[in-house]
Amino acid sequence: MPALCILSVIAYVDWKYRRIPNSLLLILVGWAVCFAALSHDISLTVICINIGIGLAITLPGYVKGIVGGGDLKLMLAISPLWTPIQLLWIFSIGVVSLLLLMSFAYFFARMPLITARYPNVITTRTKPFHRGVPLGSAIAIGAIFVSFIT
Repeated sequence: MPALCILSVIAYVDWKYRRIPNSLLLILVGWAVCFAALSHDISLTVICINIGIGLAITLPGYVKGIVGGGDLKLMLAISPLWTPIQLLWIFSIGVVSLLLLMSFAYFFARMPLITARYPNVITTRTKPFHRGVPLGSAIAIGAIFVSFIT
């Protein structure tokens, strides 16, 4: 699925810069609209339900400043691509795997061997969520996982 390729690029950019470019979101929205128009499984009702789910999941975090506007737009952009249950699985699996990955990266960066050999590569004194939560990466991880299972 081409959406997974686009989501992989978004995940990399979000992980590295904690920013999701609008140009990548526009490409993803274009693909999602084409996919929804040609798919028999996705209807306007499903898209509306998914938009509601996406807003319910990300809007409180956006209001509190935990997630950015790109994360909110990403959830809306992927609404036509999956069913509501799959969308919930994508978010759940993605967030859990992202938390594990960020914790692993934080503890790995604090290992004495790593800090002695590469002192300037990763700042070890900052907390793992200091720069924010890369929810775009979580969504991509969850989407890849759910796509390969179903």
